[in-house]
Amino acid sequence: MERSEKMQTGTLKVSESVIATIVRLATLEVDGVDSLSSSNASIKGFLSKTNQAGAIRIRLTGDVVEINVRVVVKYGHKVVALAEQIQSNVKSSVQSMTGVAVARVNVQIAGVVFEDIKKN
Repeated sequence: MERSEKMQTGTLKVSESVIATIVRLATLEVDGVDSLSSSNASIKGFLSKTNQAGAIRIRLTGDVVEINVRVVVKYGHKVVALAEQIQSNVKSSVQSMTGVAVARVNVQIAGVVFEDIKKN
């Protein structure tokens, strides 16, 4: 599905894949996010680092988009504050880069990653 907008000089179309790319980058730049998590638990999904199709879901309805994103967070970060920061960053990035209004950004914490602790 694409968002289409009539302009004086032509038509502008923004595809869901463009929005998903913006969502991925905006999510990963938030401190405390380790990675995106696909809901696909197959071996193929684990082996492919670029296959994050299930991690981001976009639903365009008219001129408004609803975004769902699944993330894995780093241990030690406050989950609620982190999710709110993801929501804010994703919403502002999508709206400023595409002009598409964001109705909601749903964040699902799919896991926690513990960093290796080196013992002396």
